[in-house]
Amino acid sequence: MTNEFRTTDIVLAASLKVHGYNMTSIERSGNKGTFIFLQVDDDFIQQFDLGNVAVEPVTFNNAIKQLTTSVRRMG
Repeated sequence: MTNEFRTTDIVLAASLKVHGYNMTSIERSGNKGTFIFLQVDDDFIQQFDLGNVAVEPVTFNNAIKQLTTSVRRMG
């Protein structure tokens, strides 16, 4: 388990949010955000990379919209 996990991948960040992982902050660099989470299981990341993580589509779409809006508001 990684104490702090950082990603610029908005799809991964939305997947983490939908699965209940705690996002502590977002750092903006240009038009992109770096999403910072705590206590992310290494197994979850491996399963995501293998395409084995399932999400509820509407909740997932809403999470992507929320993250996108959050990054835009930081500018």
